[in-house]
Amino acid sequence: MRTDLLEYEPPPPGTGKSQTITNIIAGLMHAGRSVLFVSEKAAALDVDLQRLTSVGLSSYAVALHGPNTSRKAGAQELGRALSEQPQVTEPSIRREPRPAWTASHCPQNALAMNEVRQPLSHTLHDASAPLIRCNNSAESAGDRFCGRGCHTALAAALRNLRRHPRRCSTGTPAGRAGRYQLEMDQRLSYFPITLLGMGLGDVTRAGVLAAVAECRQVGRETFRHRYGFGRAKTYELVWDGDRYDSKAIAGVAHLYSVGSLLSADDFSGGARTVAHRLRTLGFTVEDGATTTDGPGQVAPQIVLQPRGGARDRGPQNFIKSVRQGVPIADIKDVLGEQAEVLTALYPDGIARLWGATPTRQVNNEKVRALRDRRVGDDVFFYAENHFIARARILHLFDSPPVAREVWGTDENDATWEHIMALGEIEEFPARVQAAPILRRLNVRIPLRSLTLRSAENYRHVAHLLPERRQPVLPQPPTPRPAVSRRLTAADLLHRIGSLGAPRHSEGTASGRDQSLALLWAISRVAAGDPRLTPWSSFRTEVDPLLTEFERPDLKVVPKSPFWDLQDSGLWEVHGIESDSGSMPHAEMLDKAQPVAGLTQASAELLQIPLTRLEAVIKLCSTYLDDVDQRALLSRVGLAGYATADGLLDEDEGDQGPEITDEERATGPTARRDVTSSRLVRNGSIANQVKEMHGHACQVCETRLQYMRRPYSQAAHVRGLGSPHHGPDELPNLLCLCPNHHVLFDGLEIYIDVDDVVRWTHGGDSLGSLRRHVDHRIDEAYLQYHRTLCELSRLTKN
Repeated sequence: MRTDLLEYEPPPPGTGKSQTITNIIAGLMHAGRSVLFVSEKAAALDVDLQRLTSVGLSSYAVALHGPNTSRKAGAQELGRALSEQPQVTEPSIRREPRPAWTASHCPQNALAMNEVRQPLSHTLHDASAPLIRCNNSAESAGDRFCGRGCHTALAAALRNLRRHPRRCSTGTPAGRAGRYQLEMDQRLSYFPITLLGMGLGDVTRAGVLAAVAECRQVGRETFRHRYGFGRAKTYELVWDGDRYDSKAIAGVAHLYSVGSLLSADDFSGGARTVAHRLRTLGFTVEDGATTTDGPGQVAPQIVLQPRGGARDRGPQNFIKSVRQGVPIADIKDVLGEQAEVLTALYPDGIARLWGATPTRQVNNEKVRALRDRRVGDDVFFYAENHFIARARILHLFDSPPVAREVWGTDENDATWEHIMALGEIEEFPARVQAAPILRRLNVRIPLRSLTLRSAENYRHVAHLLPERRQPVLPQPPTPRPAVSRRLTAADLLHRIGSLGAPRHSEGTASGRDQSLALLWAISRVAAGDPRLTPWSSFRTEVDPLLTEFERPDLKVVPKSPFWDLQDSGLWEVHGIESDSGSMPHAEMLDKAQPVAGLTQASAELLQIPLTRLEAVIKLCSTYLDDVDQRALLSRVGLAGYATADGLLDEDEGDQGPEITDEERATGPTARRDVTSSRLVRNGSIANQVKEMHGHACQVCETRLQYMRRPYSQAAHVRGLGSPHHGPDELPNLLCLCPNHHVLFDGLEIYIDVDDVVRWTHGGDSLGSLRRHVDHRIDEAYLQYHRTLCELSRLTKN
């Protein structure tokens, strides 16, 4: 049972939607899962409930809404289901009639099935029979792909057919086209789901080379952990004398080939499938069973650890025992037998510890986490709706004396006696929004308790978390090549400002093409997309930017920035070689489909919001000062920089249909349905900052009344919306009146380094910001807002 979310156009009535949904629910029930079925129409719920009743599953289905539903009735239904013993009956098997449609009824279907398609060079009708024989044969039972790679080729052709299902039905009536599409979906459904969904056929040689380069840069262990893979147990890819884990390389190669990561669970055909694909692409793959340096590692689980608030001394304890560490000598008298273990783990004598209080519950989240967490798991510290740091569990032990010595006791005289010894601690420079990750892990928001999720769940959210930095290892005494200095934000901005003419200019003498490509790449980082992309995607997305925003006297093609940005030191290209480093012809790029994008170091820097904003300003001020910069930023997906909150008015520019005078006079105003996604804000800290300032605006000291109550607004300094991704915490809040809130979010005013509030355009003063002794505003957030106002000055028309 796959757990992907499928989006599709609703098929016509009578095509089996309800039965399919019933089958999915029954299958998930058999797998021990709980299912929530939601529908806009009550009839759909009733039909599926009737189908579940008809097969004896009504005891396990409860209608949550309806005219006869109440809390008491729901409780009675749940009690009856829990007490009832399942009764196994003999299955009733009946063959459903196959659709009676034929080529005579749907000639376009016949044309589609008998059209010669690439990369098969055969029709789907001719290929399907030998494919099924190959798939069912004993010879290929252990490997879903035959030696000729026919599954890969057919999968590509089927995906292409499904992507353009109506291209052969031009001129046919709508009903016939609908039947054609439905018939094709039914024919495609006869093939194994792994054939259509596994995606190894999409992996390109360039994607593999890019994955190998990244693995070589960060190391095999870090690479595997970053993407949720274990050590290769059978096959290893050999490249330039080094060995790489075949599945990990193939999974990341898929990310850089088509934009989606293949996890370890997606390789349904096993390691031989991966090895076959890599060999097909021209790589050497060897049996690595005898060459691995030790037993396979257990994939880490993810531990979600609330840091705690000020009442629990959470911030102070985190600084004391995690960031600074605890000298082992200071607690040696209470360590007992743990002293030897911690001394071995921390040669510098500083232990990094974190603990948890005991619980009287028997099977809640905290109990399960304390029971099932293990050495090697990753711990993510949670505070104020964000993840702030990550660490690795090195050792676990229980010791109330150690806990009291390090942290004391809480208000209930309990101590944090269940202790983790931590290593590889990394505090995130930009806090990570927790809500999307918690939702995917099925964890209640906000996080209240120590929580554990499996390694499989961890893999599914790994792409939402910052990449782990490579630890600095001691250098061996043998001579080694010089290691280049780590790229800094200043280096990045300097290189952006030094973009010049391409090495092989072919008639162009401007760095604008490279700046437009870099701006596009930065927008991908802000959106969380892969840093590398294939040539075909780059050309499709960047070419319109060059056409619209390049200087009219220059004719620049996408291959120029794709290739020449390598000179900046911020860009890399994989999968193509050219004589003397000269720019390849477009035909070579089309054939090789290389991948290119930001280097790992530059992409990591650009994940920091302030650095990303400064890079955008550098590009706009240096190369793009004569274009409509607001339109350009909106075009590449960075329209959020137009406001401090990153939230644009959904109705802006949407005129809608004309309203007649009669409609305007009589009303009511027309409505429309919309689907929206709202940020989850912490109302308690918003109220805290308002009450702290007595609902007085920190700019003008105005106190408003609304419905006989004090009224003010909590404004985030660094906005919560994209691409700012600011934290929802007290140091990031101001108490403002509605007028100055609008001006602040609209980047019309800012707060300078001396706490003077100034107009962005002109610089005149509005007075000093009113401060409160208990309200500390983080200067880093004020600096971000000032920088954003600098961009606003640049983009003003």
